[in-house]
Amino acid sequence: MRKQTPLGRSTIVCAPDELFLKFSHCAIFGGGPCIEWNGKNSELRWRDAYDNTWHLLPPPSDIQWKAFWLLIDQSSVRNWEMAYSNPYIMDGIGWGFRLSAPRLQIETSGSNAYPGSDGPGSLPGSPFDILSTAIGIPVGCDPHELKVPPLSGHNPGMPQDVEVDSDDNEEGPLT
Repeated sequence: MRKQTPLGRSTIVCAPDELFLKFSHCAIFGGGPCIEWNGKNSELRWRDAYDNTWHLLPPPSDIQWKAFWLLIDQSSVRNWEMAYSNPYIMDGIGWGFRLSAPRLQIETSGSNAYPGSDGPGSLPGSPFDILSTAIGIPVGCDPHELKVPPLSGHNPGMPQDVEVDSDDNEEGPLT
C-alpha cells in the first residue's frame, strides 16, 4: 500500500508478515553480513558470508519498521539498476539486496560498484549508505557491527544460533 506524506513523497507501507528481505555486503576474502527477514515466520536472522550458522535477532518493533520504510524510500532503491559492476576490479566487495512485498519486488546487486558512487566504495550519505542504514534499523545496529556471540551459552537479548543450509529459504539464494 502506498501513502502520500505531507511532503508529497510516497512511503511504502507493508505489514512485516507480508515482507521478505535479504541483504548482504561481503568482502571476497573477509566475509561480511548476510541478513534475512522472513515475515511468514517473523524471523530476523544474520550470518557471516562464509559461515552457514544463522544467528537469530529479536523481531523489530513497529517503530523500527516505520523508520526502515522511510529510509528505503529515501534511498530510492526502487529506481536502482539490477546490477552494478566495476570491470577494473575482479575481487573486493560484493553486495545484494532483495525485497519482496505485495505489489513490490526489488532485486539489485553489485560488485565493487554502488549507485551514487563513481568509485569502488560506497560514499557516506549515498543511496547505498542510506540503504545500509535502513537495514540497520530492524537489525538494531550497523549491519557491519554484527558479531558472532560467544560460545559460552545463550544470554538473554543476544542472538541465538541456528545451523541451517545457506539456501533454505523459499525465495532462493541471493546472487
